[in-house]
Amino acid sequence: MKLYRIGEISQLYGISVDTLRHYEKMEILMPEQVSDSGYRYYSNRQIWQLNIIRTLRQLGIGLLDIRDYMSHRTLDKSQALVEFQLDTIDQKLRELNRLKQELEDRHYYFQESQQVKIGEIQLKTLPVRKVWIEMRDVRTVWEIDRLHKEIELNIEESRLSYFAWGRAGAFISEGDFHKGNHTHYNGSFIIDKLADKEIPAGDYLCMHFQGEYSQQNIDEQYFRIKNYMKKQALEIDGPVVEIYKLDIHETDDEQEYLTEIQIPVIAQEERLFLETKAK
Repeated sequence: MKLYRIGEISQLYGISVDTLRHYEKMEILMPEQVSDSGYRYYSNRQIWQLNIIRTLRQLGIGLLDIRDYMSHRTLDKSQALVEFQLDTIDQKLRELNRLKQELEDRHYYFQESQQVKIGEIQLKTLPVRKVWIEMRDVRTVWEIDRLHKEIELNIEESRLSYFAWGRAGAFISEGDFHKGNHTHYNGSFIIDKLADKEIPAGDYLCMHFQGEYSQQNIDEQYFRIKNYMKKQALEIDGPVVEIYKLDIHETDDEQEYLTEIQIPVIAQEERLFLETKAK
């Protein structure tokens, strides 16, 4: 009967000597022989046992359960183990398929984000959007991000992963918009169909811009939109919505940041009519 020293088994299977000694200590894999000087020798019997142990470990089965199985194997226990393996593999396949779908969605999102027309101002009719909201004054992107994290943690089971899909944003009040306080935010939100509040449906003047969240860059974007609104005789009709499509969660290059500004608007004539009617 050919015997192998513990170092040979370690090299053959890529398992550390410490792990083999731990298996011995737990009485999961006992050497065929131990010499008077303490050298451990393994036979072919231990080799096929080690094959079984490795397979079970790859399936996430605990060492105590493995010890129980290896100590007294029967057909019933082997059949139950196979059934457990099949269930485990099915679960892993479901998890992998879910992960694959998430990665495919994320890949599509990146491609879609790269195809937007930067700087183009468009009037869009947007539907109601359900949102979780945290109304608190903040002035930096880091404070906004912290509020988003607080919102996420307050959601049951923290099932949201807001930073992945351009669903997180912040509000700027009408008053701050008129005053030119374009980096004074009075609330943050995460879009989620199960949320308890809403961003109203309506006409929104929308524009994507790229680049850092510096005062100069942001002011330039809002001045462009304000000039457009003046030429088109449009007035703001609610809080400004900023949505962060690509930001610190996707890139360290601030020039790659992608933000969408959405300003609810109403025609000056329509506003005048509504105000007159209200009187």
